[in-house]
Amino acid sequence: MLEKSLVVGEFLIDTSQNSLIHTNRKVYLGPLRTSLLHFLCKNVNTVVTREDLAQHVWGRLVTDHTINQHISQLRKSIGSLSLHGLNIMTIPKRGYIARMEGVGISDNQVVTPIATIENPVSSINTMKVLVVESQDSERIQLIEKLESLHVNYVESVATSIEAERSVALQDFDLIIVDSLLNDNSGLELIKRIRTGKTSAAADTCILSSHFDVQRELLGLNSLLDVQGLLLKPYESNRLKQMLMVANKANVVLKPQAAYELVPTDVLQVMAQAEPQAVNR
Repeated sequence: MLEKSLVVGEFLIDTSQNSLIHTNRKVYLGPLRTSLLHFLCKNVNTVVTREDLAQHVWGRLVTDHTINQHISQLRKSIGSLSLHGLNIMTIPKRGYIARMEGVGISDNQVVTPIATIENPVSSINTMKVLVVESQDSERIQLIEKLESLHVNYVESVATSIEAERSVALQDFDLIIVDSLLNDNSGLELIKRIRTGKTSAAADTCILSSHFDVQRELLGLNSLLDVQGLLLKPYESNRLKQMLMVANKANVVLKPQAAYELVPTDVLQVMAQAEPQAVNR
């Protein structure tokens, strides 16, 4: 049982109401996630291991999937307050960190005034984006478009294997994945992210890219909780719009089994069927 509420920067973790409060705005967390956020924020700006979380929050061994699910829900709850001052970040192979720049901890009940919310354009500028695109020309074109929109950090790779290496070394706000990577590896990468089989947070925002709008692809995007589809060749206004959507998105994960059942070979089956249809 938590002894007292905790103030971190402009946020109050109210243990009596199991809620996160910012001035007059409140979101209910429930007892377990209140305890989880309390422990993370008690160690603000410090990496906390999964073992520490299991011991201090659950009091027993729990699976990585269980911790991932509750971390995802905490991020959603923080996002529902429409604030960006407090971030829970995944530190690959180490654990998690509740990050808030330039703050310490207080256990009084004073909450500082609400901060000015940054506008959508400045939020886009601070995004960290990973581009996973096999074709050099298309990859270069997308990077140039992102840079023209003043996106702060862009990293690009050609394969899903390289993408998994990148997310093991860096937290990304958005991953843009080419749906046409060889052997369905682009769609498989999205599935692996959603099922927690990579070092990326399972609720990372994802956009897919393709040359055409296909019903089957839109269905896959929906099943894998992809935030949107970018059409090639890339168009700046559409890209900016989708970046803004992704920046504000809160990904609510389904049970892991739901993602495991998604067939990622649909586009390949369609491609094989088209020549047969023409020959008839």
